[in-house]
Amino acid sequence: MAEPIKITIPSDPRYLCVNRRALQQILTLAELPEELTSQLALCVDEACSNVIKYGYEGETNHSIEISYAIDNDVFEVKIRDYGKQCDTSKFQPRCLDDVKPGGLGTFFIHKIMDSVSYCTKREKGTLLTMTKNLKTDMVNQKEEE
Repeated sequence: MAEPIKITIPSDPRYLCVNRRALQQILTLAELPEELTSQLALCVDEACSNVIKYGYEGETNHSIEISYAIDNDVFEVKIRDYGKQCDTSKFQPRCLDDVKPGGLGTFFIHKIMDSVSYCTKREKGTLLTMTKNLKTDMVNQKEEE
């Protein structure tokens, strides 16, 4: 994939499926295994849900800009919002022993992705960048089979 693919969706949970389908198609074209495709889609879905819930505080009339790139077997997704900047040091996954609904998005993101970084050095909003080394992951999956 030479140029990143960019998608902008409203900050309305109803539109998460549009982004999810686009990402699944991108990853299918990259011939990634279905399990890895599902894991990456989960990470992006959770991150966008957090933007809606925390960055935009549930308001549905804002934009979420998403860009996807695959270069040298590295998948990179950037998610940009213009909402409330959150204290990223508080973005810690909760303990799995603490059984209650919700709050596992950051756990899955950090478990699945190889790198996760938040940039809040801007006037408004946050830029989240997540990367995954696809070659390493596909080799590990083949070894497990």
